[in-house]
Amino acid sequence: MSSSLPLVSSKDAGDVAPNVASLPLAHQVLEKYIRALGGEAAIQKVSSRIEEGTFTVFGKLEFPVEVFAKAPDKRVVVMHMPNGDSTAGFDGHIGWLGSPGRPVREMSGAELGGEKLNAEFYFPVRLRQILSEVHVELPDKISGHEVNIIAGRTEGLPLVRLYFDKQSGLLVRLVHYGESPLGHNPTRIDYGDYRDEDGLKIPCRWVVVRPEGRFTIQITQVKQNTLIDDRTFAKQ
Repeated sequence: MSSSLPLVSSKDAGDVAPNVASLPLAHQVLEKYIRALGGEAAIQKVSSRIEEGTFTVFGKLEFPVEVFAKAPDKRVVVMHMPNGDSTAGFDGHIGWLGSPGRPVREMSGAELGGEKLNAEFYFPVRLRQILSEVHVELPDKISGHEVNIIAGRTEGLPLVRLYFDKQSGLLVRLVHYGESPLGHNPTRIDYGDYRDEDGLKIPCRWVVVRPEGRFTIQITQVKQNTLIDDRTFAKQ
């Protein structure tokens, strides 16, 4: 698949060029996504989530992982490695990374922008506020399935592309780009294994691909609306 697709519209979310007038408008794609998940009410009735599963790197090394998330914008991923825990989090203000034997460091630039995006608890219903300069792009295919693509930018991220399965309406891929000396540096997240949890569909598999490598998080257990102390998200 091409890493750069021609734009079909520019300023208004939903405006499309006459020669591709058959494409859905951006707001229609987003509304279908929300319906596919279970609807806005189902999304907003949940305010916290704890997920447990496995973190796999190099396609074979597997470790336990926990993901804690809380509305509106707190999230931390804890990977239980043999020599200690590795963590990545956003506390609503700052993003940070911690690994065994190294001091915790704060995120900045596109790294921080990506983490803020991950931490948006009500991401599906907040997309219109999160993204600016929204436009529709020409459709493509992922694993043989047709996808609708919308794109925009956020504070700290010059370009974000979202790929929605044309049939189901679900988000199957998100790609965001950061500036680097060599140009736009991509991070790709593929979403799959959607499961129904109390009337809300959530992705239980995330495959994260970056220039330096890839890893997979597979969720096996989900708890929603569980009390999570804010200290869980504090920089360790």
